[in-house]
Amino acid sequence: MPHVPFAFQWIIPENQLLRLKDSVDGSLHCYPVCVSGVEYYLQIFPNGNNDEHRGRAWAFLQLKLGKLKKIEADYVVAVESANYTRKINKIYDKPQGCGNFCCSTEDLFNLEKKFIVDGKFAIKIYGVFKYEDTVSALAEQRWNGGEVCDKLWKTDDHKDFTIVVGKNEIKVHKLILGTSSAVFSAMFNSNMKESMENKVVITDFSFKTVETAMKIIYNCNCVTTLTMDDSMSLLQFFDKYDLPSLKGKFEELLIGQITSSTVCRLINHSILTNALKLKENCMTFLMGCFTTKTPIAAIDDLDKDVVFKVFKDSLFLTVVQPEQ
Repeated sequence: MPHVPFAFQWIIPENQLLRLKDSVDGSLHCYPVCVSGVEYYLQIFPNGNNDEHRGRAWAFLQLKLGKLKKIEADYVVAVESANYTRKINKIYDKPQGCGNFCCSTEDLFNLEKKFIVDGKFAIKIYGVFKYEDTVSALAEQRWNGGEVCDKLWKTDDHKDFTIVVGKNEIKVHKLILGTSSAVFSAMFNSNMKESMENKVVITDFSFKTVETAMKIIYNCNCVTTLTMDDSMSLLQFFDKYDLPSLKGKFEELLIGQITSSTVCRLINHSILTNALKLKENCMTFLMGCFTTKTPIAAIDDLDKDVVFKVFKDSLFLTVVQPEQ
């Protein structure tokens, strides 16, 4: 399910609101904004949108579905000057608006309440749109291995080591694992319990992650349908067990999935997994978002050192020397 971040600030002159102070269902609305195919706009009724709401100011988020059947909007409405915030979750299954009560009409125009400051009313809205995509979010990855590799993987003969994940076991060859991974090589050539028992228990990765990792280590000829979360887990696995070439492949895979919806998660994960190339590409993408004021999902979860570096780098003027 795609998560499309959005953020919007609407500043309205006080005199435009005053004209509607005593109106019946009078409203203002901003120009529509389109983000990733979702069109939305804000609408405000200073004196309510019906008799039941009369005497209260209401703000509405209006959506146009286009070709989509249903959109879930998870967002925050804020008037920061008045210390007003409200979280809203709404399912849109037809073109409509979702309104929330901001304050009484009297308070809206009471300067002591600070909804209007310096002759302006500023309202912010930010969050994510979620919807079912008509195209599968799972992309196929083809791993072109060899016939011998497939036979080694599929045949248990001469396998001399067991990986236990939950209630599942995976039989492997020490030679293949030790040749590929410095961590497994050190394990096999030690007096560790795992070396003595020819068995290791892995608790910090799912069976799917470990099994897929083993198939890739064996260089099997196979097709996978990995989600971004799957690829992130595999990147972490290959980092932990020191398989740099495979780690590099999954860095490239995740670089291709950098969007405004994913960049914060990916950059935090790049720090966790020491994935420098992924981090560098995420930083470049973030710089572009900051420059173009593109909304970013989960920005509050972004590593604070990253935020500072992006801000600092944004102050530099970039001059590119032309090729001679």
